[in-house]
Formats: sequence, C-alpha cells, structure tokens
Amino acid sequence: MSTDGGLVRRPERDLRTFLPVLAWLPRYRVGRDLSADLVAGIALAALLIPESIGYAGIAGVPPEVGLYAAIAAVAAYALTGGTSILVVGPASAVAALSASLVAELTSSGADPAVLTAALAVSSGLLLLLAGLLRLGWIVNFISRPVLHAFVAGLSVSIIIGQLDGLLGVEIDAETAVGKAWQVVARVAEWDPATVALGVLGLGLLVSLEHWAPRVPAALLVVVGGIALVWLLGVDEVSIDVLGTIPQGLPSPDLPGLDLETWLTVTAGGAALVLVGFSEGFAAASSVSDRTGEAVDGDQELVGAGAANLASGLFGGLAVSGSLSKSAASQAAGARSQVANLAAAAVVVLTLLVLAPVFELLPEAVVAAVVIAAVLPAASPSRVLDLWAVNRLDFAAGLTTFVLVLVWETLPAMIVGVALSLLFLVRRASFPDVVELRPDHDGTFAKVEDGVPGLSRPDVAVIRFEASLVYANADRLARAVDTLLGERPGLKVLVLDAEMVADLDSTGAETLHALDDRLAAADVEMRLARIHRRARGQLQRSGLAARFEGRILPHVLPAAEED
Repeated sequence: MSTDGGLVRRPERDLRTFLPVLAWLPRYRVGRDLSADLVAGIALAALLIPESIGYAGIAGVPPEVGLYAAIAAVAAYALTGGTSILVVGPASAVAALSASLVAELTSSGADPAVLTAALAVSSGLLLLLAGLLRLGWIVNFISRPVLHAFVAGLSVSIIIGQLDGLLGVEIDAETAVGKAWQVVARVAEWDPATVALGVLGLGLLVSLEHWAPRVPAALLVVVGGIALVWLLGVDEVSIDVLGTIPQGLPSPDLPGLDLETWLTVTAGGAALVLVGFSEGFAAASSVSDRTGEAVDGDQELVGAGAANLASGLFGGLAVSGSLSKSAASQAAGARSQVANLAAAAVVVLTLLVLAPVFELLPEAVVAAVVIAAVLPAASPSRVLDLWAVNRLDFAAGLTTFVLVLVWETLPAMIVGVALSLLFLVRRASFPDVVELRPDHDGTFAKVEDGVPGLSRPDVAVIRFEASLVYANADRLARAVDTLLGERPGLKVLVLDAEMVADLDSTGAETLHALDDRLAAADVEMRLARIHRRARGQLQRSGLAARFEGRILPHVLPAAEED
C-alpha cells in the first residue's frame, strides 16, 4: 500500500475489490437477512417501476426502456458496486440530459431509443475505463455548489416538463421557462379530467410521503390510477394512458450505429459521465454515512460503468445512483444488494406478466410520480444559502441554476464546470500573505489582530497561506517588496512555510530571487516549519544547500536567533 499521501491512501486492488460480490456474498446470513431483503425489495419495486417508466418519458423513449434499464443496472451494480444498499437505476438528471443529447443526434436518422441505449453503453465504457485507471478523483473538479445548483435547476426543469402530462395540455417550447409560459398561456386548453387525476395523485403522493413514509405511496397511486381507467373504460375518458408495453425480456445486443454516429455519441457519453457519476457518488456518500461504509470512488466508477453498460446492452437508458430510492430501500429494512436484486425480479415479473396492466396507467399519474420524486431536489435553497458562505460559490451556483432553466442542460453544465475551475484557479492565485507577531503564549497571530508587537523591530515574520507555485509566486515577491518599503530597519525576514505544502520550479526560483534581493538589502531570509514534501523539493532544487543553517523547525527560534 502506497504511503505517498500520508494518511490518505489508495485501497489495495484485487479481484474481490473489483467484484465486491465475492466479498459480501460468502458473508451473507440467509437466516437473518433474506426475509428483510425480500420485503425491502418488494417495497423498492413499488417505487422503482413507476419512476423508471416516468424517467423513460423524460428521456423521450418508450416506457419499457426504463424497465429494461432498472433490471440490468440493478443486477450489474449488485455484482460490481461497492456500497451495500445503494440503488442504481434510471434517474432524473441523467434522463433529462440523455433526452437533450439525443435531440441533438436525431438528425442522423437513428431511432431515439437506439441512440439512448448507445449513450448508456458509451458512458458505461468511459466509466469503466476511468475506474480501471483509478480516476475517481476527477469528480472533485465539479464543485458541490455547481452540482447542487445543476440538480436543483434540472429538477425544476423536469417538473415543468411534466406539466403537459399532469394537465393534459400540449407544450412544444424548448426551454423550461418557455414551457412554463406556455402552460400558463394555454390554461384554457387544460383537460379537466386529467387535471383532476394528476393533481389528486400528486397530492396523495406528497401527503403520504410526509405523513406515512413507510406506505408505498407510488404503488398505491399507480394502482389507483390503473383501476380508475379500467373501471371507467379507456374509450370513455379523455385521460391519456401509456399504451402498448411489449411483454417479455430484451436480448443483449450492441446498438446498431455507424462509426461516425458512435463517435458523436461517445462525446455525449462523456457529459453523462460527469453528471451521472457526480450525482451517483453523492448518493453513495449519503448512503455510506448511514451504513458506516467507506466509499471507494474508483470502485464506484466501476460499478456505475457496469450498470450503464448493462443497461445499454439490454436496450435501456443511462442510469446513476439514486438517493431517494436508496433511502426508500433502507427505510424498508434492506440489508444488502439482495434487496435490489429482489426488486429487479419484481420488475422482470412485471414485464413478463403485468405489462398489459401497465398499459392502462394514466400519463397524469406517471407525471405525478416523477414530480413527487424530484420535488425535494428542486428547492433553490441550497443555492441561495451559498450567499452567506461564499460569494464565488453563489455566483457559480446561481449561474448554473438559471442557465439550466433558460438554456440547454449540457451547455449549462459545461459553463458551471468552467466556472468551478475558474474560481478554483482564482483561489489558488490569490492567497493571503500576512505578517505575524508573537502572542503572549509564544504562538503567532496576524498583525491586524492587535497582538503585541515584536520586541525586535528589525525582525519580521510573514506567512504565505498556500502552496508556492507558478500561479501565485508573484504575490510573495510583492508582499516582501511592500514589507521592505514599510520597514527600512529590517535585518531578518522569517518565512513561515507551515501552509506551503507544495513547491514547483517557479516557487523555487522565487525563493532564490528573494534571497538575492534581501541579501543585497542586508536582510537575512530564514525559512521555518517546512513540510516534508517541500523540504524534498528544496533539496532537489539546490535551495536546501543555499539556505543551510537558515531552515528551522519553528518560527520563534527563527525570529529570535542572532
């Protein structure tokens, strides 16, 4: 095991870490856990089936595509995923992004369902490759504020996009804002029966989830909607229903596309990787907080990749980890991935036997299920709360949130990531450089904190509060110039390097140049509290020999020695 990262170490890899099922299945206690997992699996299926059908609608593909994805993704993640009860399946963000990407690719003449499956395959392969290369750290480049804002904006967009099914009105606008305007402008076209059923279903879902969270609200509303249409008769009501759902299971097959289209699809798959894995990793982290498990980002890449690849090969859409479904499964008593496999088995049974029943499912009920599922994530409060914490995060989050509503999802995500990286570079480029003075207890504090001054005015202590690299090295030089101008009698300058965890060639050149400049002004430069890594870099650059005798372990001796 490598110790280069100190206490942050990469897990060792072997067959059992690549296929975690080999580790947890032999330890599975059938007598204690099986009954709980089966009950949880049935409860999970009550949520998984209607949501998968709804997310298929968001993705712009037939309802069975969502069910295919649910079966394949759950089975694949159970073998390769590293989190015991995380549910991987169709999800709102990836479904909406998939629809946006497919809309840009339909000019090729390919079937949208084929393109959707191809996107799942391409994103799955990219995720697997990233997992094998141990690139789980990449997710850190999408800041949490941008991710939360993207998910919130996308959730609002999804809710607005479901209003046509909920209200029985035609909407043809491209953006969420345009759709919302059309819904209001066409109020006279709302279908009364559809509105009544959709609003009633949504009200029941929200009420039951709040007051009776253990009740399978989605299942009750779905069964009630189907029963109502069956009793009244499809031909006697104006309510739109799902229509034909093919019975049977799909056979695995690679989507039939030409090479040029595959290359274009793969570029879109990269976008799905960013969004899907970010959302899935956030869900895995939340689940692990409750189970006490450690989340391995590299293994989650492998698990997400296997789930997406399996979904695409079986004709499904892209998937990701789902916090809502995982929480529902855990609340129902799930102990392991066996619960998710049990839910997948119920979905298989649905396709084999119950498909004709779901053909009577009203689209208004599907819309209500989707809206209720994404409603908690649609709150903009997580974006607004950023104002009190960090204004740059707020600016990036608010920009991403607004762009999702007024533009397309992929460009909005790209802009959000770009802003995240831009602000990260800005933070690294403008670290504080502060002068320190000793406190009464021997520690050091900033000059502006009002602590007593140095007993020796010819000695100054400064602290550079970042790694010293090419993006910020000039700030140290400018700070020293300012200090020399303010302290004409200066004889000793101590650089407190406690926060300089890294040093590049530009940083080394800056230290060399500063030492020359200070020596010319008859000022001795000393270094204190050098980190192990920075000390090694000083050694390799030759600066350790130059500063020999002037590198001290603590600030106080460096400031007091003659």
